[in-house]
Amino acid sequence: MSGFKTFAVAGAGAIGSLIVDELLREKAASKVDKVVVLTRSAAGNDALVAQGAEPIVVDYDSSASLQSALHGIDVVISTVTTAALSVQEPLGDAAKAAGVKLFVPSEFGGDTTGRTDGLFGIKNAQRLRLKQIGLPWAMFITGTFADRIWYVPRLGFDIANGKIEVGGTGDRLASFTSRRDIARYVVHVLTSLPASKLHDHVVKVEGERTTVNRVLAGYEARTGKKLDITHIPLEELQERGKNLPFNIQYLLASILELGGTNGPEDEMNVEWPEFKPQTVVEAILSFKP
Repeated sequence: MSGFKTFAVAGAGAIGSLIVDELLREKAASKVDKVVVLTRSAAGNDALVAQGAEPIVVDYDSSASLQSALHGIDVVISTVTTAALSVQEPLGDAAKAAGVKLFVPSEFGGDTTGRTDGLFGIKNAQRLRLKQIGLPWAMFITGTFADRIWYVPRLGFDIANGKIEVGGTGDRLASFTSRRDIARYVVHVLTSLPASKLHDHVVKVEGERTTVNRVLAGYEARTGKKLDITHIPLEELQERGKNLPFNIQYLLASILELGGTNGPEDEMNVEWPEFKPQTVVEAILSFKP
């Protein structure tokens, strides 16, 4: 057992809401004592309260507000979006001041360790900041979300309407993990591993290692539905989005096409050998917005 009993989640959205669900399962089983959800608004939190969570309204521009919300918290789990990454630094500073024992930064994607470019560099710099202030961290590398991405047309994947744009060949191996499996793994690790093994620790999670083309063929075989699939060269996707503030389709396609695995297979899921994740096709079929 880690000894961690109280948790605060910042950014309870696409992945954070599922992590909150898993923490509340552990709370119902008396393995977790307290689940706080940091929120910017007091409205719309009735369901969280009914499930046993404690929503606390915070002002990310106020250290006093954040420290008050984090009083008595063992672990802070940040799941803020890319657009909100700037709040992680004041959140980390407040966590250190409040006596938080472990900080989980909002990674939940590819490996950013040692990266200095763009978004990856920002995340790496924020993690280094945690080390500088003496706040232990645990980072979860999960690969691409196995469930959600296929339902996001701006990523080129509109599987609900049977239309798919694949950046590049679609034949490169990549790591995929469903959001529910990520949440399960995060909570299992944080509540099961000794705290000493989590300090400044990189956790590599993988649901399935496969290619985009294999996923699409598996979906067609499983459902009997024929997809309209177009392959677009990466250069064309880059040019198409050159005037966009953030070319998300090109970024994802680059990750999947240029080698999007989480590392050697023997480094995956080592903290939980009994982990039984969904395949990508299973994740697509079980997807809930």
